[in-house]
Amino acid sequence: MGSDVQGRKPDSSLPLSRVGVKGLKFPVIIRRGSREILLSAMAEVFVDVPGNRKGADLSEITSSVSSLVLKNRDFEGIENLTSQICRLVLDKLPYVKTCECSMQADYFVKSGSLNDSMLNVSTLIGETKISRNGEEQDFVGISVQGINACPCTMENERSILKEKFPQYSLAIDSLPIITHNQRNRVMIKVQNTKGKQVDADSLVAIAQAVIGQPVSIGAKNESDADLILRQHLKPMFVEDVVREIAKKLKSDLAGIDPEARIIIRSESEESVHPHNAFAEFSGKFKEI
Repeated sequence: MGSDVQGRKPDSSLPLSRVGVKGLKFPVIIRRGSREILLSAMAEVFVDVPGNRKGADLSEITSSVSSLVLKNRDFEGIENLTSQICRLVLDKLPYVKTCECSMQADYFVKSGSLNDSMLNVSTLIGETKISRNGEEQDFVGISVQGINACPCTMENERSILKEKFPQYSLAIDSLPIITHNQRNRVMIKVQNTKGKQVDADSLVAIAQAVIGQPVSIGAKNESDADLILRQHLKPMFVEDVVREIAKKLKSDLAGIDPEARIIIRSESEESVHPHNAFAEFSGKFKEI
């Protein structure tokens, strides 16, 4: 039997807040009622390491993930799996005080009619952090890609066009005007508290209602031109996107615990600037 190298005393007694593994890939089945969802997931797992240890037993962390996934691949939600992983790691590593696990998986949803169906892709997110004293935080979330149109450029273009073509001023004021499109990535995370689970499909629907979505795989009903017109009818800054999503969360998911923590992010990949635009809300549901 090999010696416990990780358990040796280090040259420096500096404690480390996060040590672990990244890029763990595995299949997992999420079961909600009669629905069975097969996912290809990627996880990160971290623990703290005290100053009297050289390192953490990373093999124990990876074996915790493997044992859960191989023995029981059916879970109620992605955040349920991250919670179980954290608990198992704490059981195996008695010297750590906290464990955190985050997980992401591509999630394809089929929509439309039987003869005109399409696939929409989003990312499911599960996060858990557990302390040995029993404190636990669980988050479920999604990341969705859509598009938005820049309102600032639209108004500037409107002014330019009215100056160049004053005879069409009334029409220019009443129509959406050319502006640049931005690929927008929205992330929503909601803390699960008091046994209340938030359905990821509801979060996807809220995000897509605000930022729309690119023309999907198999889509027939909406052309590129239709999509661009729809977004130009309601141009938004990233700040607008975050506030619109927050408003829709409040109206569509009123049953969320008022004390639950909510994180909403919007990032636009600018098409005419060498940088991205970003906005975020982080706070309790009751603060929305």
